[in-house]
Amino acid sequence: MNDHKLPDIALYIDKARLIKKPELQRLLNVSRSTLGRWIKSGEFPPPAKVINGRSLWHFQDVNRWMMERASRAG
Repeated sequence: MNDHKLPDIALYIDKARLIKKPELQRLLNVSRSTLGRWIKSGEFPPPAKVINGRSLWHFQDVNRWMMERASRAG
């Protein structure tokens, strides 16, 4: 059973907010390797910025991807 609590979506209201990879993994409930595979295959958008070797995504891009994925699923 997965006891991980997903972060409150209210934290992500600011669409220009940058999300770090560990935070993104928690939001999507995926492992680092799964996220890496999705990015490499083009299934998930690449980072908007890489600063000092740290990948960052704009929440608006992640949110758009989640909405598109949800609309395809159902």
